[in-house]
Amino acid sequence: MVRVFIYNGDMDSLKQMYETVAGYFRRERITFRLMACAKFEDADKYLLKSASEEDIFFVDFSRYDGGFKLAAYFRDCSLSGSWVYVGQDIDGLLKSLSIRPSGYISDPKAQKQVLQCLKALVAYHQKRERKLYFSFKFEGEQMRLPFEDICYFESNAKKVILYQAPKTRNYIFTAKLDDIEKVLPDFFLRCHQSYIVNMHMIRCLDTKNHVFILYSNEEILISRRMYTQAKEIYERFIHMEPKK
Repeated sequence: MVRVFIYNGDMDSLKQMYETVAGYFRRERITFRLMACAKFEDADKYLLKSASEEDIFFVDFSRYDGGFKLAAYFRDCSLSGSWVYVGQDIDGLLKSLSIRPSGYISDPKAQKQVLQCLKALVAYHQKRERKLYFSFKFEGEQMRLPFEDICYFESNAKKVILYQAPKTRNYIFTAKLDDIEKVLPDFFLRCHQSYIVNMHMIRCLDTKNHVFILYSNEEILISRRMYTQAKEIYERFIHMEPKK
């Protein structure tokens, strides 16, 4: 999922940008969330609550002080996010370089400009999301969790249970562990037909009972068939992992 927020004080420009962005996502069949507002006060209020959740933020700089305030706040809350300078004031753009704009649009009604900038940023965030997040559908909503926050996956009757850490919430959704395994980073270990575990969450290996013991004291079974390989992979991992 790509999350986009648009702030533009001109209603016609806002509407044009909204339609351009939404149309692109629908044509490309990209899951997205798109929010927009024309009042500075509404944008300010929204960012106070949700700035860290956005991937891309288009900022109207027709009022430089207001635009700079919003962009600076967004940058402070979302270092990995992208914000775009929208406006014709080149001097304002140069002054805004201190908060690292990710793009520049001089005319928000110019569909070609908006699309060119949007495509580049979407490609960047999709690539980043594949590296940092696990995406899945849960109760009709598209979810994403940082890989580092996932403790382990358990397969049960055509369903997968994702156990989140350090929170206690679990997510149940339809999937196959074989497919999930393909998109996980190399610190996840398939140790059983029914389990994939995040090796950062393992406290020790119980060689007598063939289980991984997690920091939460939960036990993850290691199948007899996978034991030798799982043990070797885990031992290599703990020798490579920085000492705490």
